Amino acid sequence: MEIPTSFVEKARFVRVIFTNVEREYDTLLHLMTLGLDWTWRRRLLAKIEFSQSKRVLDLACGTGLVTFELVHSARGRSMVVGLDPSKSMLRIVIRKKRAMGSKNAPEFVRATGEFLPFRNQTFEYVTVGLALRNFGDRAAVFGESNRVLVYRGRFLSVDFVLPEGQLLRSLYLFHIFHVLPALGRLVSTTWHRTLVYLANSIKLSSPPEEVRSMLLACDFRQAFFEKITLGIVALVGGEK
Repeated sequence: MEIPTSFVEKARFVRVIFTNVEREYDTLLHLMTLGLDWTWRRRLLAKIEFSQSKRVLDLACGTGLVTFELVHSARGRSMVVGLDPSKSMLRIVIRKKRAMGSKNAPEFVRATGEFLPFRNQTFEYVTVGLALRNFGDRAAVFGESNRVLVYRGRFLSVDFVLPEGQLLRSLYLFHIFHVLPALGRLVSTTWHRTLVYLANSIKLSSPPEEVRSMLLACDFRQAFFEKITLGIVALVGGEK
């Protein structure tokens, strides 16, 4: 599978890849990560200080796994906004929001991370959960995130990366290129296609050291990265 590199083509490509997988997404993600996806989200949430009301923007929110965790962790009059370009994903989160029936329920917006429809200095945090690879122009995402963050606001992302070490990397590549797509085929041809994309996007993903450097180049300071679960996932972040 060849993944487009231009912003417009990749944005269209990713929307197609994640269409018709939204109903099974939460369950299959949990099964195929052996339940570790919850741990990775908690590592990201642990970096957010919710002792007071906060305004948080969750980019590429998908089915809202990070977004709703943010709501559950929030205090006072916090505002949580989920943003995603996919109509089908947003239909799922709107249903979840209605079932939630809470006055503190998140808001959802259809847009891309490269062009955020918000004023300057609106949010204290911008988060991305397992989706940074999916953006066509990460430098634009970092620049827009910096723009909408308040002074000392923080950008945080947790995402799949390739582990270090030849043996571990070889085993991991075999798992994501052969085992996961085979399991996906048992569900549907659509899921097989999506998991083939997942494997290729991870293989092409930037190492966390490079993402950290990109954040610094986009006027973030104190940029950092932490490798998780044998280095197959990395948490990266920076402060405005």
